[in-house]
Amino acid sequence: MNGLPGFSLLLAGTAAALVLTTLLFCGLHRRLQQQRRQHIQLNIQQLALLRALISGLQRHRGLSNGVLCGDASLSQDLAATRQGLDRHVRAAEELDSTHRDAWHSLIDHWSRMREGRSSDPANNLAQHHLIIRNSIFLMEDVASEIDLSEGRAELGYLPCIWREVVQAAEWAGQARALGTGIAAAGQSSAEQRVRMRFLYQKIELLAGTAFATLQRHATEHPQANVFRLQHREQVVADFLRCINQELLGQEQPVIAAKSYFQRASQAIDELLALVDAALAQLQPR
Repeated sequence: MNGLPGFSLLLAGTAAALVLTTLLFCGLHRRLQQQRRQHIQLNIQQLALLRALISGLQRHRGLSNGVLCGDASLSQDLAATRQGLDRHVRAAEELDSTHRDAWHSLIDHWSRMREGRSSDPANNLAQHHLIIRNSIFLMEDVASEIDLSEGRAELGYLPCIWREVVQAAEWAGQARALGTGIAAAGQSSAEQRVRMRFLYQKIELLAGTAFATLQRHATEHPQANVFRLQHREQVVADFLRCINQELLGQEQPVIAAKSYFQRASQAIDELLALVDAALAQLQPR
């Protein structure tokens, strides 16, 4: 009988230890969940900023090439685009990212590029291609670092957004830049037309793949009708038709640089709107 109080104390102590362990485990689990959620939100923030940077850099590339090729009417739009990029870069400088080195490299490259010291259109395009390519690589790294979908089947299309859609928008951006220069100059070389044909085929292939993938997903998940695929596919097709008729079909195009730039921009904007739709769906429920 004398052992009962000791045994009761032992049971009480064990129960208290179990309760404490459970509370600590639950607290740790909540903390890890909170850290994971913060990580996801930071990556979504970075993706949104990269989307804006890529769009701005693509626009800057096209306008600057048009100016360098002789169309001064694009200068005002170029200055406004440069100011917008400066704002995005300042926001990037405030990020506390696990990709600091890549961000620092982009910021440094822009600080050297924004001065517009290069008067050579080919070098200007090459520098823009490089910084945009690195921005897209960073976007892919940020998107794949952690499962942004958190296992939600309705977000299974996300890899298509960061790959095919963004790449299609970039090839379209390159076609806008090259074509704007050709239209500004009023003539094209055989080499430029070969390059434009290559860009045409890349846009057609990647955009076609993206639209087909997203259509399958929208069929399986009806809530994905935010994609507006039919409209966007038509706008991209109209741009491809413009390239074929206005640039590939003649050595001395008559389309105005500003008109071509706007036609191309409509297609790029529709592709990047798919990125915006994905980012909107990633926001907290």
